[in-house]
Amino acid sequence: MTRHAILTALLMLSAGFAQAGPKAKILDYGIFSTEPVPAEQAKAGPLGRYALIKRTRKVPLQLGVRFGFCAEITGVEGFDGKATFTEIVRHPVLTLPNGTEAAGWNVPRMVTVDGDRAVWCGGHLFREPHELVPGKWRFTVGDADRDFIVEEFEAVAPAVR
Repeated sequence: MTRHAILTALLMLSAGFAQAGPKAKILDYGIFSTEPVPAEQAKAGPLGRYALIKRTRKVPLQLGVRFGFCAEITGVEGFDGKATFTEIVRHPVLTLPNGTEAAGWNVPRMVTVDGDRAVWCGGHLFREPHELVPGKWRFTVGDADRDFIVEEFEAVAPAVR
């Protein structure tokens, strides 16, 4: 084997290792109930805390609407059964009551790790009138090395009945 072939093989092998790490699969997404379900139902699975009302990526701009997603993340290395990921949320520019503008947030969040698996649920509940601005909401979840979840929702005017 030539020196060039060996170097190429090593580079390809190391690129494969660079791709190792957490992988995510979306379990469900859309509009969820505002109120949590009873505790016994919540124990039934990762989506049990709030009931899925409608699977959609179009979210009506109405107070009290909870939207988001849950994902299964595998390949997680946890310490003491916990792992920390970063959630980055970007949304249309909102003017807060004090006059400042906001377009998102970044926050570390801890999840429980069972074996090499964790479940992530994230989203938003429209609580304040100033949040009711049409546009894209983008949720990104990752660790220090890369993003492994990107979910987008479109906040739209509610349908007229």
